[in-house]
Amino acid sequence: MKLVFDHIDFTVVDHLQSILEGEGIRTEIRNLNASSAAGALPVAQVYPELWILNNGDETRAKAVIGEFRSTAAGTPPGPDWNCPVCHELVDGVFSECWNCSTPRP
Repeated sequence: MKLVFDHIDFTVVDHLQSILEGEGIRTEIRNLNASSAAGALPVAQVYPELWILNNGDETRAKAVIGEFRSTAAGTPPGPDWNCPVCHELVDGVFSECWNCSTPRP
């Protein structure tokens, strides 16, 4: 087993677990309930951790994680926009209208 990723936010770790499992890389999440020990232990020691079960998958797992992180960090929100159908103002992070589901022009 090998630690490949940790993060303060469990949802990020869980999402990456789903991505790796989808790539056929078996994983395990540790420290799921360790946040209750924060204060007694340094915060970084209680982060949820993503471990791979087969050490031979490390290079591929780190490549998949790197791709996810660069994509997630490299997608800045665009400017707010008005829906061409219902004319609602939509926040720039959305690719379709929240009101009528029309795709961003």
